[in-house]
Amino acid sequence: MSAAELPALLTGRDGRPHPFSLPPGALGDAAAARLRREADEWLAPQFRELVNVTAEPFIQAIADLAVPRMVFGRVILLGDAAFLPRPHTAGGAAKAASNALALAQALVQEDLRIDARLGHWETLQLRDGRALTERGRWMGDRIMGLQAA
Repeated sequence: MSAAELPALLTGRDGRPHPFSLPPGALGDAAAARLRREADEWLAPQFRELVNVTAEPFIQAIADLAVPRMVFGRVILLGDAAFLPRPHTAGGAAKAASNALALAQALVQEDLRIDARLGHWETLQLRDGRALTERGRWMGDRIMGLQAA
C-alpha cells in the first residue's frame, strides 16, 4: 500500500475520513476483502488465520516518532513520548523500561552535576532510540518486500 492510498483506506463505511485509525466495524466491505486477500498473500499462516477470523477488523496507521531532544532543563521525555517504535520491533515497553532504568542510574552518579548527568543520559537514549527507529523502518521494508534480505 502506498501513502497515497492511506486516506481512502482510513475512510469509514459511513464516508467519514479518520486521520490515524479506523475502529472495528468502520472498515468497508471492499477494504476488508482486500485486507484478507493481502493477508493470504503476505502473512505467516498464524497471522493469516487471525485476520481471517476477525469479524470486524480495524486499521491503525503506523508512523514513526523520533524527537531531537529528550532533556529540557530538568524536564525529560521518556518512552513513547520520545520515540515511538513500530509495533513489529516489539520494543515499546522494553524501551520505556530501559529509559527509566538508565535515568535512575544517571541520577545516582554523585560525581556529576544533575545537568551533566541528564545530558549524558540524553546522548545515550537518543542513540538507542534512533537505532530502534531505524531498525523498525528496516524491518517494515523487509516485511513489505521493499528490501532484500
